[in-house]
Amino acid sequence: MKFIKLLSTLIILAAVSVFVAANFLFIKIDLGETGVRTQQYAIFGSKGVVPEDFGPGWHRNLPLLDTWKIFDSTVQTTEFTTEQERRETKKIYSFLSSTSQRYLDASLSGSTGQVELKSKDGYTVRLDVTVKYRVSPNEVYQLYQELGSETRYKGIVRDQVQKTIRDIFGTMLTEQFYDPEVRRIKTVEATKDLKGELADSSIDLIDILIRDIAFDPSYERKILDKKLADQDVELNKSRALAEDKKGETNRIAAETEAKVRVIEQELIAKKLTMKADTDKEIAQLNADARLTAAKLKADADLYQAESEAKGTLLEKEASAEGERLKATALNTPGGENLVAFEIVEQLNLGEITVSTQSNDFLDVASVLEKVGASAE
Repeated sequence: MKFIKLLSTLIILAAVSVFVAANFLFIKIDLGETGVRTQQYAIFGSKGVVPEDFGPGWHRNLPLLDTWKIFDSTVQTTEFTTEQERRETKKIYSFLSSTSQRYLDASLSGSTGQVELKSKDGYTVRLDVTVKYRVSPNEVYQLYQELGSETRYKGIVRDQVQKTIRDIFGTMLTEQFYDPEVRRIKTVEATKDLKGELADSSIDLIDILIRDIAFDPSYERKILDKKLADQDVELNKSRALAEDKKGETNRIAAETEAKVRVIEQELIAKKLTMKADTDKEIAQLNADARLTAAKLKADADLYQAESEAKGTLLEKEASAEGERLKATALNTPGGENLVAFEIVEQLNLGEITVSTQSNDFLDVASVLEKVGASAE
């Protein structure tokens, strides 16, 4: 039992010793930070700043031998704006976590008032400027050797930004600040110059943003008056142009109305012409139809007359032929007998007395001879 208690005590002492040793013999560098170590004595190397950037993790921190300086290695922001604008920025980003708020406060802590400069024509211009930058990777120890503190390099950024902005934008006329394209060109030029200046101090410029511009009140009044005068001129031009356009519109309306009337008359004339042509075509078709009908009727009548004439001719010819044949037949003995027979049939003598003495009815030849017939 005593052994277990002794072992537990030793384990606890060991853990405490490790914890104490870890806190006194090592230093922890968090994400987003870079450490610079300085050796106070030339025991494990040369005395002075160690030429190395130490990233996140645990590193040696021997008491009395090592001293550390921790730098923010994330992208930092310096704003040249009004105090009111900074308060508004904090309000906007109030939803951020405590860690993010800490970084935001650190960024805004280096902020200062607007960059104020004189334009080429002598007016005061104030610019809201946002600068994004960071300590150049693998050069943090050099920055510490040259400047010694984080406050100094942020001061260099502020001073150099103001100098570059005044040098570049101070060459512009005040009215050119209203031109976005001119501002863009000047911003690119300022970014290029500032990047080179800060690189000499181991600072990496990310970008510059010109967010807002404020002018001298007297110039703003002058601009306002000029704009109002220009607007009056433009308004008068517009009115004159409107009158011209109104006259032009009236002229076009009159011409259009005249053209419409001409087109309407042309349509009416065209309709009448088309009706006349149609009536003419209909009349021609009717005439052609009547002519065709008349020709067909005439042809039919002619055919009928020819047919009737042919029929009559054939009838006459048949009758004549019948008469001829009849006459021919009558010229024969049988024909004579037939004629005599028909004569006898047609006689209607009533009752007559014939003497048998004078006529012998048994003598056929004699009887035939008397009536005109022939016994042959």
